[in-house]
Amino acid sequence: MKKGDILIVLFVAILSIGLLIFYKVSTTQHYPHKYAAIMVDGKIYKEVSLDDVNYREEIPIVTKYGRDVLLVEDGGVKVIYAECPDKICIKEGFIDKPGQSIICLPFRIVVEIRGVKNDKVDQVVY
Repeated sequence: MKKGDILIVLFVAILSIGLLIFYKVSTTQHYPHKYAAIMVDGKIYKEVSLDDVNYREEIPIVTKYGRDVLLVEDGGVKVIYAECPDKICIKEGFIDKPGQSIICLPFRIVVEIRGVKNDKVDQVVY
């Protein structure tokens, strides 16, 4: 390898490591409250709080394209049933961190975990 090739490989490696660190830092921010936003055709279908890890609910979603069933438990969400042929939404598995999402393209369903920061002022002292 020539000197220029080594520099290019080194640059790409450093850039990749930097992007990986940025991704890890941005997805591990602590949010005191989080919820799942369930959207169908780009519109909010339902929002479910994920603060209570003991909460469990099955949410059937029936659209004109087909049917999915979501399971909310342990502070996260997963698809447990889908009528779509490829079942990629089931293979996405369990999501529980803000920024993660499950997308079912055939049925136009998007489930996204969102975090809410507590930006309220705790106390004012004069």
